[in-house]
Amino acid sequence: MPFQAVPDVAQIRLEGTVDGQLTINDLYFQVSGGGITPTNIEAITGACANWLADTLAPLLSENWSAQRAVGFDLGSATGPIATVGAAAPGGVASEAAPNNVAACVSIRTAQRGRSGRGRNFVPGVPGSVVTLNTLSPTFITNLLDAYDLLRGAGSFLAGWQQVVVSRQTAGALRPTGIAIPVTGFVVTTPYVRSMRSREVGHGA
Repeated sequence: MPFQAVPDVAQIRLEGTVDGQLTINDLYFQVSGGGITPTNIEAITGACANWLADTLAPLLSENWSAQRAVGFDLGSATGPIATVGAAAPGGVASEAAPNNVAACVSIRTAQRGRSGRGRNFVPGVPGSVVTLNTLSPTFITNLLDAYDLLRGAGSFLAGWQQVVVSRQTAGALRPTGIAIPVTGFVVTTPYVRSMRSREVGHGA
């Protein structure tokens, strides 16, 4: 589709690998007061790289590894980007569940409806926290606590606020995307979910 601007918003792509396959999750942050610059997108990308390596990776299987964070200015087709390494292995000494198995974190805002929500499919789930298809309550709590560090105006990184990006309304593309502040995170059911694109031979 043609480029659609989302003013003052950075997309942060979190990359990792498990069994040779690429895993990707996206986060979005809105900057206050002055727009996105090469300097501030480097800062938010670096903060997300640190969160990926230092906060999320310790919860995941040693078979998964964080690799890097890549930040994009969504306000302009020619805006700045930043890449920050985040090389870190998962911190749990347990074989990972199959590549396609993920824990689904629902990213919530004060707006109802699909356009007011986002999702991350967290890879590298340790087999030790899964009984049949059910995630342990402790793992779910720790995962939500990790994500909760991201939200709030200026609380994760000064000048930035985590948002959900809405690109459509009633099935039609918006003239420009809008940013909706994140208010919380939930795991709607304790069951694992599937990302078929992460199966061996695919990626992401």
